[in-house]
Amino acid sequence: MDGQPVHLAAAAILTLGGVALGHVTGQHLATGDYRIPEDEATHDPPRSWWAAPLLGVLVFVLTQTVGDTAAYAALPAYLLFAWLTVCLVWIDIDVHRLPVGLTRPALPAFAVLLVPPTIATGEWDRLLTAGICCVVLTAIYVAFAFLPGGGFGGGDVQLAPTIGLLLGWFSVGHVVVGTLAAFVLGGVGAMVLLLTGRAGRKSAMAFGPFMCAGVFVAVAWTEPVLAGFLGQ
Repeated sequence: MDGQPVHLAAAAILTLGGVALGHVTGQHLATGDYRIPEDEATHDPPRSWWAAPLLGVLVFVLTQTVGDTAAYAALPAYLLFAWLTVCLVWIDIDVHRLPVGLTRPALPAFAVLLVPPTIATGEWDRLLTAGICCVVLTAIYVAFAFLPGGGFGGGDVQLAPTIGLLLGWFSVGHVVVGTLAAFVLGGVGAMVLLLTGRAGRKSAMAFGPFMCAGVFVAVAWTEPVLAGFLGQ
């Protein structure tokens, strides 16, 4: 799909809206209301300053990369995922948990939101591909979760089908690029933590942020990456 960016004025309005929503979201998350007794968290929640610029950047990226005129109908789904990303990144960094209250309802919500853009494009095979990618990516994360030392938790497994659905709606290539990007970024992040002494070999690391980051890498750069890999 040859994407055309949203008009700059509309993109600016959406981005400013993202910044405002990110600010409100950050203030709410800073209260730590998402914490449960099992988290055993005694430290202060993260500072909220970065939530607003992060959501603003993600929104702007999406306005410049999601779809042609028909697929603009897909923007609500991916903008919602941008907001969800801020929440999941925050919580996973803080308590190393992706709350089921966000991951479980995400899949049916995004499935519904992808129906209008599918109607707009007239390409119903997109939903079939998205469904298959949803199942396959979930199976991959389940397999990794059962591997000794795999390091994946239930939250990662429950987030996988949503990512498979959202990226699969574009193409299988988007799923491949997004998944590889998540693992590459996760590896780099782990190396940085080890080299800086902020984590040891057996330390738990939040992988949810890298899964989310892989989505935006795939949405923004799958086509040039695949074109370069295939020599086109």
